[in-house]
Amino acid sequence: MLEYKHAVKLWNGNLLFTRVSDTKTKKVLQKLGSVTTENAKDLYTGKNCIVLDPQAKRALSPKDCTNSDALIVGGLLGYEKPQGRTTSLISAPSGFRTRHLGPLQLSIDGAVFVIKAICLGLYLKDIEIANELEIIHDAVHSTILPFGYPIIENKPVITPGLVEYLSKQ
Repeated sequence: MLEYKHAVKLWNGNLLFTRVSDTKTKKVLQKLGSVTTENAKDLYTGKNCIVLDPQAKRALSPKDCTNSDALIVGGLLGYEKPQGRTTSLISAPSGFRTRHLGPLQLSIDGAVFVIKAICLGLYLKDIEIANELEIIHDAVHSTILPFGYPIIENKPVITPGLVEYLSKQ
């Protein structure tokens, strides 16, 4: 939820959560933005959309942003290493164009940050992305975040509140 909250903030609330069928999850997400039970394919039939898919052949570009009705970010959580679920569950059935954000799997809000940077005119090759992050809790304990994180001015763009949350765990 921290990542979703950050993603919504990055796009000034202009996000839509799709395929939300669980009532409890729907109530929580409605506090952040718009929510629907529909999937992107049905919702955007006939529209010019792009699915951000790690297996896509081309990188997202600023031109893609201006020539699209919607940019669809997966959010298929659960595995450290991508399993190709975005392609099989979203890209292939929808028929939408696909683009990637580089070779690393990103956090949800990290992906949204990179998309926003590209839509503001940067190219993927110009965005530094760390391979993983290590959060140091004390002299003995740390947490490895095995995902890519954008780097701005030598600092990772990390979900606000995540370090504190992990430290409590």
